[in-house]
Amino acid sequence: MRIFALLGLTLAMFMSRASTVGASTIVYTDKTAWENALIGQFLTEDFADDQLNTGVSFVSSESGHVNPAQENYQDVLTSESQNEPMTIWSFTPEITAYGGDWTLGGPGGSGNSLRIYLADSSLYVGTILNSYNGGFWGFISDTPFTSVKLIGGSGTNQQHYSLDDMVYCPVPDPVPGDASGDGIVDVSDLGILAAHYGAGGDLDWEQADFTEDGFVDVSDLGILAAWYGYGTIVASVPEPNTIALLLCGLASLLCWRSRK
Repeated sequence: MRIFALLGLTLAMFMSRASTVGASTIVYTDKTAWENALIGQFLTEDFADDQLNTGVSFVSSESGHVNPAQENYQDVLTSESQNEPMTIWSFTPEITAYGGDWTLGGPGGSGNSLRIYLADSSLYVGTILNSYNGGFWGFISDTPFTSVKLIGGSGTNQQHYSLDDMVYCPVPDPVPGDASGDGIVDVSDLGILAAHYGAGGDLDWEQADFTEDGFVDVSDLGILAAWYGYGTIVASVPEPNTIALLLCGLASLLCWRSRK
């Protein structure tokens, strides 16, 4: 019974993952909480010189620039303008989290706010209020992304702002749940996990021991479920019925092993 309860829970997780096509994000205003919620290590761009970290770039439609003397990035975005002023930060490889210490203000008044989007999908993430004065604001996405777009909030005022200690979290290497090592978390990885489920001993990533605790169990299944579909296009994510059949196969395998 415990096996089928476990598989039922996992099926619900996979069905939820398959039915949620778009990304979802969680905003943090406490850096420690943001760090604790990450999967993987984060990197910091401190803007101490004109050379950005490898794989990091930006495009500003206005006067955005790095100011090494003050060790921050500075920009001004007019909220309502015909040229749609914005700043886009891009990252290679993909990242799952982004943030920094923000100061909104400067010459001309405090402006309105900054609106943050995932540039890949135009998904609205949240708004950094014009009261920010060096505080942390960041977010974590359940779907990896390559770029972040900043736009001035509603209104006619200019939004001067500076960004210090920009932080971001690249997708871990290897990708969580990718037992086959092909950069994709899909049916093949579920099959590998099924073949080794319940095993213990000298196991590694290729045997689906993603937690590296020497066992292939529900914790590893949870990691695979959380990252299922990574590296695939939306159309290639299996339908819930297909996933149900796979999990039923896993249940049968576990029951067969228990009888042996």
